[in-house]
Amino acid sequence: MDKTPAMTLQKFSAARSGTMLQSVDFLLAASVTRTCLIDGITQAGIPGKTGLTPTLDAEYLCHGRVYSVEHIATTPNGIPGPAVITRAVHQLQPFSAIKILELGLLQKPHNCPLVETRFLPANRIDHKAAINARAIIEKGRDYGKTYRTQSHSIMLAESIPAGTVTAQATAAVLGYQSSGLFASSFANSPQALRQQVINKSLSYVQPSMDIYQKLSLCSDNMLLFGAGFVLEASRRYQLILAGGTQMAAMLMIIEHVMQEQKIEQINPLHLITTQWLAQDKHSSLSGLLEQLKLPLTAYYSPFDFTHSEHPGLQAYDRGEVKEGVGAGAAIAYAYAHGISASQLLAQITNDLKR
Repeated sequence: MDKTPAMTLQKFSAARSGTMLQSVDFLLAASVTRTCLIDGITQAGIPGKTGLTPTLDAEYLCHGRVYSVEHIATTPNGIPGPAVITRAVHQLQPFSAIKILELGLLQKPHNCPLVETRFLPANRIDHKAAINARAIIEKGRDYGKTYRTQSHSIMLAESIPAGTVTAQATAAVLGYQSSGLFASSFANSPQALRQQVINKSLSYVQPSMDIYQKLSLCSDNMLLFGAGFVLEASRRYQLILAGGTQMAAMLMIIEHVMQEQKIEQINPLHLITTQWLAQDKHSSLSGLLEQLKLPLTAYYSPFDFTHSEHPGLQAYDRGEVKEGVGAGAAIAYAYAHGISASQLLAQITNDLKR
């Protein structure tokens, strides 16, 4: 693989999107790392029930309501999760299909189209993640080889609280620069706590270990399965990575698997994130992507809540939450189908009033 030019995040333009977003299968990789149970490390979900966040995201995405608790998941400050954005897009312009990749959950979502893997939630990485990275990647590859769609593209999104912590540990253990580059669900990331957890995780790694042994200590099911899936499914379909810095870590895994298995080429990939993540002052998606050699185009969707009267939504513009459940790519999908920002905002607002 030849080194590509320094990566820049481009502003998404529907006029230049071609057929990439004409029709998509939306796959939500839903998983739990028990790292999310560390007090203060994430605000992605209901206080005391953070581990249920992927379950609730899946339910809301599929049905516009949740079944596993009484109310939709919000942060401790009452901020609705990004599933409200992706669900609103689906209401306005339905995805060709929605599938929930169940990659180790504390509780399965109700009434959702599940792809079950029988994975267990990953342990917290400061106690060793205790997963089988090689087996998880291979299971992802198997699914990527067999997946069939009639759509133009596959959109792979994620829901995994504290996932940016395990993503940063993943990047670090693979030898990439990672400090200060990964995002957080907080406007002001708890950097000291995150680094303490990551450092403890890295302390278990020995120089003699191969990449799979290292990732088994420091990574998570979503990143590993997703890497395997993308590596194989991209041979036949356009792949859109719907997310931010976690997707960069997934690409890093792909790059290392390709090197280890002497895979010389991969078809071009696309990454689409939110404007909030792209403009985050406390992370740098571009700084992560420019370390990669993979063929990739990366975009952010211009959308904010300047005209919203909902205080929880307004918090996004102050740096809270930023991304998740494929929000940035879903917004781009809406724009590609002629849906305006004002129409999308109206749908989100109406949905939250129900």
